[in-house]
Amino acid sequence: MKNVSFAVLTLAAFIISGFRASAQNEELAVDTLTVENAIDIALEHQPLLQASEAGVASAEAGKRLALSSYWPQIGFSASASHTEGTFVFNPSIAARNQIYSTYTTGLSASQLIYDFGKTSSRVGATTDLVTASKQDYRLTHEIVATSVEVAFYAAMQAGELTQVNKETMKQAEDHLRMARAFYNAGTRPLLDVTRTEVDLANANVGLITARNAERVARLQLENAMGVHLRMGYTLKGSVNTSPLTVSLDSARTVAMENRPDILSARAHYEALASFASAAWGLNLPTLAGTGTWNWSGFEAKLYGRWTAGLTFSLPIFQGFGINAQVDQADAAAAAQLAQVKLTVQNAMLDVEQNYLAVGEAAERIAATSKLVEQADESLRLAEKQYAAGVGTAIDVTDAQVVRSNAHIIAIQALYDHTIALTRLRQAMGISENLNSQ
Repeated sequence: MKNVSFAVLTLAAFIISGFRASAQNEELAVDTLTVENAIDIALEHQPLLQASEAGVASAEAGKRLALSSYWPQIGFSASASHTEGTFVFNPSIAARNQIYSTYTTGLSASQLIYDFGKTSSRVGATTDLVTASKQDYRLTHEIVATSVEVAFYAAMQAGELTQVNKETMKQAEDHLRMARAFYNAGTRPLLDVTRTEVDLANANVGLITARNAERVARLQLENAMGVHLRMGYTLKGSVNTSPLTVSLDSARTVAMENRPDILSARAHYEALASFASAAWGLNLPTLAGTGTWNWSGFEAKLYGRWTAGLTFSLPIFQGFGINAQVDQADAAAAAQLAQVKLTVQNAMLDVEQNYLAVGEAAERIAATSKLVEQADESLRLAEKQYAAGVGTAIDVTDAQVVRSNAHIIAIQALYDHTIALTRLRQAMGISENLNSQ
């Protein structure tokens, strides 16, 4: 009952947390769901991807903003004023009242000629930020796809465990009928009937728990997809039992070249290094061209004039503000360089752990195949001996428990292998078959 209560609480938690946002959306109706369909649905509906796409758009806008410094800066201005009052020009001229209006309009333009690399450093930094944001999007894409794939196989595993518990339930029902028949015939004691009734009750509890775990697993799958599916759909897929031929060293090398989090961390470092260069460039001069064309005058009559020139600006002393900006930018770049090293370390750990998990699951698959055969044969012999009046109900119960556990272990090994392969692909930053590496 403790397991049942825990499963019910888990189910409630996923309903509350997983569908707070998606509950407002219309349910998606599917009859058969494959892992490919599930991933496609997730890529269309997952809010995480939408947020990541916005990050890419923001980075690209930042790059366009940095590039705008290369283009001419053109502006337009216009003003009008009206004046009335008494004016005194000097003591020898009597004061007099005047009323007049002044109008001014004009165009101004400036063009950066050379700033000793400050703008080019900022453009390079924003270009690296675009690269980083695209790798972040790719990482989000892989996280979503992997999460859906793992949840899909977990739901399939839960369904197969439910099937095992159904078979156990049916066997317990058959044993109970057999025990009652023997008891009514006077060949077996009432204790056998009572024991098989207990076995049936335990099998029923196990089936309830398995069914609830399957519902929770499907909710987790739907939450990973970002949509709510109508009940009644079936899962269609197969586990991957192919042996792993890629070496651990090759897996590490592929991860170093392909993992989006590593590539993103490196791009962020390059961007911060460029920003540091741009910050130091504030010590250097800037050369720009300027020009204006204005029309101004009194009342409605305007007179035009134009100006053109060059400006040369050089910061001499800014209260040590430039030095502070340079130190701040250098510190940010140094911190990001440390983050790159940490990302690489975590990536290598991720690859090694999942690589070992694949090998361990493969060994369990080989070991459990024989275990299942032996457990099935043990139950068959126990049932045969009990029917012949040689064995006991305890022997049948023990053999039934062993068989059920053996099938559960075998199913877990199969799906652990498939899920470990999925996680290893993500750890290496690839989506294709591992054995092609």
